[in-house]
Amino acid sequence: LPVRCVMHRSEIPTAAAVVFILAACEAAPFASRDDVSFNPNEVAWAKQRGANTIVGTAQLKAGDGVTRSCASLSVRLAPDSSYTRERVELLYGDADAAYVSATEAKRARARPGANVKASYEKSLKAATCDARGRFTFKNLPDGTYYVMAPVVWRGKIGEVSEGGFFMQRVTVEGGETARLAMNTR
Repeated sequence: LPVRCVMHRSEIPTAAAVVFILAACEAAPFASRDDVSFNPNEVAWAKQRGANTIVGTAQLKAGDGVTRSCASLSVRLAPDSSYTRERVELLYGDADAAYVSATEAKRARARPGANVKASYEKSLKAATCDARGRFTFKNLPDGTYYVMAPVVWRGKIGEVSEGGFFMQRVTVEGGETARLAMNTR
């Protein structure tokens, strides 16, 4: 069976905690979700121009004590839909807020049903994090979105990425600015 490990934002991954986290992982079968279809009409509302903004930061304290951010990386914004909820649950194990390590994310992307449908990819918005790990999505219509932010870097072992990926669900309406702090503190 595939192993399912999800760490929430409040958990700090350290070298000492890895053994504990792996021991606490839940063995769970992941059903194939290739049969879940994406309906572009379900997210057509998100293409409208709105008055809402989502701003945030994505940071992760590395095992060496250095705080890393999403600087220069692309943060994705996915409008809520049945397909989005299925993908988020499959990749993160939670539909509200979660953190998965780079290693777990690689395993999750290899699961049946994890392939991104091209029509779904077109519904996503992207913002690049600045040097301080800040991102902004402007002119959003009222609705619920999933913000997915990578905080990854190359380790000393070469090709192995360290860090992980944050996800947070957020609803905006009435011209508001939602502020997110995606971190493991």
